[in-house]
Amino acid sequence: MANEKKFIDPHDPSLNIPGTEDWKEMYPYHALLSTDDPNRQQYESDMFWCYDALHRPEPIAPFDLLWEDARQLSLGMMSRYMAVPFVGGLDYRIINGYCFIGSISIDDPELLQKRAAIFEERAGHYFTHWQELYDENWHKKMNGLVDELRQIHFPDLPEVEDMSIVKEGRGLSSAHPILEGYHKMLSLAYRQWDYHFEFMNLGYGGIMQYMETMKKLFPDISDKSISQTTMGFDAAIFRPPMELQKLAMAAVEQGIADAILSSVTWDEVPPKMQQMDAGRKWLEKFEAAREPWFEMSGGTGLYHTDGCWNDNLNLPLAHLKNYIEAFKRGETITKPQEDVIKERDRVTAEYRSLINNEEDRQVFDQALGVARLVSPFAEDHNFYCENLFQCNFYRKMKELGAFMSKYGPLEDKGDIFYLNTFEISNVLFDAVAKWYSHNTPMAKTYWPSKIKRRKELLEQFKAWNPPPAAGAMPPLPLDPLFPTLHGINEEKLKSWLEAEEIEPQDVTELKAIAGSPGIVEGPARVCRTALDITTLKPGDILVAPTTSPTWAPAFKTIGGVAIDQGGLFAHAAIVCREYKLPAVMGTTNGTRVIKTGDRVRVDGDNGVVTILERSA
Repeated sequence: MANEKKFIDPHDPSLNIPGTEDWKEMYPYHALLSTDDPNRQQYESDMFWCYDALHRPEPIAPFDLLWEDARQLSLGMMSRYMAVPFVGGLDYRIINGYCFIGSISIDDPELLQKRAAIFEERAGHYFTHWQELYDENWHKKMNGLVDELRQIHFPDLPEVEDMSIVKEGRGLSSAHPILEGYHKMLSLAYRQWDYHFEFMNLGYGGIMQYMETMKKLFPDISDKSISQTTMGFDAAIFRPPMELQKLAMAAVEQGIADAILSSVTWDEVPPKMQQMDAGRKWLEKFEAAREPWFEMSGGTGLYHTDGCWNDNLNLPLAHLKNYIEAFKRGETITKPQEDVIKERDRVTAEYRSLINNEEDRQVFDQALGVARLVSPFAEDHNFYCENLFQCNFYRKMKELGAFMSKYGPLEDKGDIFYLNTFEISNVLFDAVAKWYSHNTPMAKTYWPSKIKRRKELLEQFKAWNPPPAAGAMPPLPLDPLFPTLHGINEEKLKSWLEAEEIEPQDVTELKAIAGSPGIVEGPARVCRTALDITTLKPGDILVAPTTSPTWAPAFKTIGGVAIDQGGLFAHAAIVCREYKLPAVMGTTNGTRVIKTGDRVRVDGDNGVVTILERSA
């Protein structure tokens, strides 16, 4: 497994940040690099660890690590469930609050052959029954999880139980469901991520197989051209911006748009609308759209700080105002679905016409059919998992935080996210046990200072620039998720190995992956949060570590996109192709070398971002 060429060793002392030596205390032991086991240390030094800037661009609060544990379980589950060849599962380590992931390879030829046969049979069953298993069964399972989640509550506890529970002979106090509720939430979270990955490897596997087929038929074809033949699909993640577009057009057409444009916050909108018949009807449409389409996270859905549209209506309001202004200028604000499909079919027909024999045409048609079948999953599942479920999950966690701030050691409901999942279990027991016994939780004097320190550490970590990788070069072939989703290929790995410490002001060009065709120039705007996105102006070039589906409404405002990490089938690349926006993916250092106000060129045909002029 070891390779002669290596990145920085994950145990290298140079990675330590002075004054933060106590940071490891906030994460469970399995998330940390080993300090006392030589065999484990050797394993970690020989593993390829990739900084997961695509999903985890910021330091991770202790509770938010839940999703790394869930992802580790779920990818391992797929290795046992589907016998995915090459990959045994996922491992991860936290370094200075940032997540580094590693793929566990299976390289025994005999075992690989056995697993490949099992996988082919099981994947074939899923592809053959896709509509039944995904379109019907999967959506039913996901909506069922959300329903279960919404039924969990953490109410106030009575001084003395009501007489009714005595008459019912219940034999349980009101506190018992509190303990059950938290563990039920964890169970639902793990189940959600199992469902998340049930189709993930199949989806990307189908796309990878299609790409391999195309490169055999057309050795000189670019990845960009291949991706153009699979675009033009519908997915649930496009529905929230579509609802905002309909609301924006209705507001303009009914002459009530100024009431929205003149409002700084959402609280100002309803009183103005209530004064007009058209406004009252518009508000009804707005409320109808909120469930479920405004259950949209403000970020990747993996941080408690991401927020949710339904909990902060100022987020969709900002997008709504942009849509209204664009519509009033006479611009088309809807997704150009027909144009995208027309271009897709044109490119597909051109390549198909170049195939000279019927056998190859059948291979092409079959591979394309599978790719188009599975392509919507990459965006469709995002709404149900990272948005609908996550918004409801974090809302429930805040309810539990409020409970623990009243009966336990927390000073504020948001402090719950600075405890890890295992600590919460202990602290919750302490709170409930002391309520039973009319006593004060022991943690009242233990946790406030620790939580304060953890907040300080996470703020310090934000100033650190994590290396793109640590450990050894990965074995080949790469786990398919690395090139398709993360945009990491052999060329990228080599560039990381050879890279020297850069001075941002010295860089004028970034070469990466052509994510969506077209060339555009404009002023750069570096965005890291949903609030940053609201500052985008028409023609701006969005420069970001990664993107969130909730940012999709901004894609009708901007001119192009440059993303630090991500591949041809990462969210930003897919959405840019659907909106016909030039995009360059996997710049690695884009957000470091480009500053807001710099004039840049995004070349989505060749995968190059050029800084044309520095801002003053």
